[in-house]
Amino acid sequence: MPDVQAAPLLIELRPGVPFCDATELNRIARQQGLCLAIAQAALFDQICQAVTLEPALEHGLIRHYLEQEDVDSDLALEQFLLRKGWDQADLRYFATKGYRLELFKQQVFQQEVEIRFLERKLDFDQVHYSLIRVQDENLAFELHQRLLEGEAEFADLAAAFSEGPERHSQGQIGPVPLTQAHPTVAEKLRISQPGQLWQPFFLVDIWLILRLDRWEGARLEDQLREELLNELFYNWLQERVMQMLAGETPAPLPLHMLS
Repeated sequence: MPDVQAAPLLIELRPGVPFCDATELNRIARQQGLCLAIAQAALFDQICQAVTLEPALEHGLIRHYLEQEDVDSDLALEQFLLRKGWDQADLRYFATKGYRLELFKQQVFQQEVEIRFLERKLDFDQVHYSLIRVQDENLAFELHQRLLEGEAEFADLAAAFSEGPERHSQGQIGPVPLTQAHPTVAEKLRISQPGQLWQPFFLVDIWLILRLDRWEGARLEDQLREELLNELFYNWLQERVMQMLAGETPAPLPLHMLS
């Protein structure tokens, strides 16, 4: 029997209007730098198909979407779909996509948020500290001694003698994340008690006098929780996209976590 050659898979930009075959689409995507966007779109589509919604909720989301688009009649809906080049399935997808993705994020990654917070807590903690930087070692120890003996205020000495930009803020720095400081400074602050004054130490090319003023420990409140949830989701998404672009097959979606 003669070989039966499969018909080429035709790509439609509008329903029923063939545009090109899959080979041509792949060429265009590569040459126009669209592969990343297509891979991301494919993953979003997988997620949206995996997350099921109650019919009443789905209908409500569609109705709300159409209200935002000022579509208030059957005729307006028909014209809207024609203008977009959509069918009813496309409308359902766009109207419910955001909700389905949010639901997926919550159900799959919510339990990991606290673990990520604890792993990165130092990135979120805020510190207030005071700093004096001087080139002269003798001056550094003299200023330190004056502070120990209560002969002068840290702010006054910083404004008068510090050679860094902190002199304009009377030596005060913060609130800033602990990880923003030089690693040596950050380590000293991490083990300090509020008010603790460090003996002058040499760092890179200058002498430092350091005091921890206040430590504000981060709390896992709503805004930070949402940021970490998004971070977990998009890191997961990026990993799967890179696998697809490398020609690998990502692991199946965690359907067991979806209720």
